[in-house]
Amino acid sequence: MDSNTAGRTDIALVQCPGWGRDCPPYASASLAAYLRQKDFRVKGFDVNNALYHAVPESYHRMWDDKDYYVFWENRSRIRQMIQENPALLDRFVRDILDTGAPVIGFTTHTTSFLVSLEMAERIKKEDPRRLIVFGGPQCSRAQAGIPLSEESCIDAVCVGEGEEVLCEIARDVRENGRLTRPVAGTLMKLSDRPVQDYGDRDLIADLDSLPLPDYSDFDEFIYSKRYRQPDRMEIFDSRGCVRQCHFCSEWQFWRKYRSMSGERIFREMTQQMKKYPGVNFFYFIGSLVNGDMTALNRWTDLVLENGLDVRWAGQAIIRPDMTRETIRKLARSGCRWLGYGIESGSMKVLQGMNKYFTVDNAVQNLKDSREAGIEVQINIMFGLPGETRELFQETLDFLRRVRPYIDTVLASQSFTVVDKGTALNTRPEQFGLTGVGHHLYWQSTDGTNTYPERLRRYEEFCRLAIQLGIPETSGVLSVKPDKWFLLGDYYRHISDPARAAACYLRSFRKESANKTVLVRVAECCETLGRADRAGHYYRKALETGGTDAPLDEDVRRRLARLGPPAGVTAESALA
Repeated sequence: MDSNTAGRTDIALVQCPGWGRDCPPYASASLAAYLRQKDFRVKGFDVNNALYHAVPESYHRMWDDKDYYVFWENRSRIRQMIQENPALLDRFVRDILDTGAPVIGFTTHTTSFLVSLEMAERIKKEDPRRLIVFGGPQCSRAQAGIPLSEESCIDAVCVGEGEEVLCEIARDVRENGRLTRPVAGTLMKLSDRPVQDYGDRDLIADLDSLPLPDYSDFDEFIYSKRYRQPDRMEIFDSRGCVRQCHFCSEWQFWRKYRSMSGERIFREMTQQMKKYPGVNFFYFIGSLVNGDMTALNRWTDLVLENGLDVRWAGQAIIRPDMTRETIRKLARSGCRWLGYGIESGSMKVLQGMNKYFTVDNAVQNLKDSREAGIEVQINIMFGLPGETRELFQETLDFLRRVRPYIDTVLASQSFTVVDKGTALNTRPEQFGLTGVGHHLYWQSTDGTNTYPERLRRYEEFCRLAIQLGIPETSGVLSVKPDKWFLLGDYYRHISDPARAAACYLRSFRKESANKTVLVRVAECCETLGRADRAGHYYRKALETGGTDAPLDEDVRRRLARLGPPAGVTAESALA
């Protein structure tokens, strides 16, 4: 950026990895359009896609293979990637700082918040005056909003919709040079005070009033076709969900379901296609494309009436009023793929989770969609509260029944998560749960539904799916790439260090020769009172490839505490 334009930006918007790189980031484009409409100067950065094109190809699978998403949730492995490519993040940090933006906003998810933190720390180190704001789904109070707000590099966390929050922050900073007043909808550090929760703010009731997303910051990537799907853009047609399943936490972020009108959706499609002639495929990123049937019918009618040559896809719920005629119209309007949230093939389990459809409804919707020429995916969870071995068999039977009507399955690799604020988390006794303080490692009060049992059901489902010819994608795997590491974490969580260590060693041999795994083994040995074995694995961790300066320094401190080695050199010493 030249000296004539430096310092003129009010706010920089950043999307870090890991995140999908099928197309430019919708959140950044949508927020940029809103802020520009309010007369703020904005610069967007798709660090996610830029980093993909900058790192060695050996790292590309961390973006391209969805089954490697856990890479982005492992701080040690991210640090290793950064340290093996030391100039990359610093280059992006410099580009962001060169805008002169006093406010820098990061959109975060479970897979992108660690790299976002790394970037934020570097920005603050270079210029502590920059105001760092985190937002996105990861920042809800039910997720990581509270711990993120306590990070020294973060000044404010937006716990819900970001449009008005960012406007208010940017306006305050533009007028006063710093934050001077509380902002509703945030967890915020104001002056030298500790973090305060300033409550929720009013929702944007009319989504039609939002400006069309402005992708101009990503034109270079778009026109040079450097996204994975150059013909694709996204539409955030609705916020929230018309249902409130007992396991779902998304409603806490959006609070209330709202949808754009059919006319607004159609206008966004046509305007983006006009500006970017190579785009003719839209993915609907709302929770469900068929939450408002009036809006759905209206914009598909407009597509057909105007002869718009477009393709589209999205997530959907099973509903009886999705008639065969309606589904055929969706196909004629360009629908090529729908992902249905089924979760279980057992009526008893579905009713227990507040799912408002029958198994027969599901079969009919899937059959009608497939016969209309729409590719169909179903989403399945494992070990939902109330699911016994017998009821799980009904899910296997359901898979056999609907196999002719589906193309792929999204098999949940986290099986069933108990998120904060959900009915499962706030009323565990109602669902027969205990240990819900951990989102993965909870169990049923009778001890029959545990994390290892849910893993067994997942693996049994995957074996059947592969046997039925369903492709290994979207979670259907013959081998789960992080199975032994997660089992190690589970046994460590329930205070069984011997079994945890055995699982970690299998992870090191079969999954990833990663120093973090060896450190976990050493920690288990310490818990078992085996200092000599612990020292052996700490030393082996230091010898393992890759660098992670904070972890290495910590390991050296632990070795110093343990004292000189006692001669243990064989892994079999744990046996």
